[in-house]
Amino acid sequence: MDELIRVLRSSPRLDQKARLKSLWQVLPQVSQVDGSDITIGDDAASIKTQDGYLLLAAEGTYPPLLKSNPYLAGRTSVLTNVNDIYAMGGRPMVIVDVLFASDSKEAKEVLRGIRDNALRYKVPVIGGHLTVERDCSSLSVSILGKAKRLLSSFDARADDDLVFVSNLNGRFYSGFNFWDSSSNLNSEEVLIHLELLPQIAEDGLADTGKDVSMAGLIGSTLMLLECSRKGAEIYIDKIPKPSGVPLKDWLATFPSFGFVLSLRPHNTPKVKEIFRKFDLVCEAIGKVTSDCRVFFINDSGEKKLFWDFSEEPLIGFGGADSYVQSRDASNQG
Repeated sequence: MDELIRVLRSSPRLDQKARLKSLWQVLPQVSQVDGSDITIGDDAASIKTQDGYLLLAAEGTYPPLLKSNPYLAGRTSVLTNVNDIYAMGGRPMVIVDVLFASDSKEAKEVLRGIRDNALRYKVPVIGGHLTVERDCSSLSVSILGKAKRLLSSFDARADDDLVFVSNLNGRFYSGFNFWDSSSNLNSEEVLIHLELLPQIAEDGLADTGKDVSMAGLIGSTLMLLECSRKGAEIYIDKIPKPSGVPLKDWLATFPSFGFVLSLRPHNTPKVKEIFRKFDLVCEAIGKVTSDCRVFFINDSGEKKLFWDFSEEPLIGFGGADSYVQSRDASNQG
């Protein structure tokens, strides 16, 4: 377990997230729209409306992927944004893109990838910005969605089950920590799988969740816990993974279809049944705790500290001071 912790803590994915905490201070962590607070840290900004929420998100594409495979980069830019909306309990409405391409050939491949996956996810591309430059390539995509009832990173409670949802039927894309479990599915199949997330939100079975992003399962779980100002015990031997894939690699992988849910324990069996009907993995991998620490526990009962938010914030949204205050209040109680 010591080696697993060492590898994960030195992961460039976690390091990239940790570098953000000093930058977020430039922006207000809470803003108001029409009198309602919007807190930075969720997969999408949620703007309250009369009949639910508008959801707004954006994703930048990993530059090496853009240069290596422009078509796949275009497809992935749609997938990641769509996942962010469904992770919030919503459904996508429209997409816009911003592309700086090194030449026309690259631009066409990226746009073809965006077009193909937008059609597959049934999300119209309604505009954006395109520039063809000689020495510059970058891609970002923004998405608008709507939700009736939210899944949020800020609502985990002590004693919740931490549940991992994924599709282990896929393959790694060579050279990247990207598990492709999506491209082998047709439009109807991918939408049926994603539709399960707003379904459990609207049925009152879940209110807390997060998309497993490029930070991998552990990094994404840490971000959810930090936003909720909670800790956890994670049962590392209970984490489902594809056969033959080392756990240390899987925990830092972007799974293309992967979500962490924080569920009230009485809802966990119902949610498991919903996802398993479609041959998706849905397993409890830990328990949320009231303090600021995240522990790994194995089947032998060994328990090791992985992260202490009061000593080391990750992205800084929970706030180390808030963790210390919560811990002290808990100790006094």
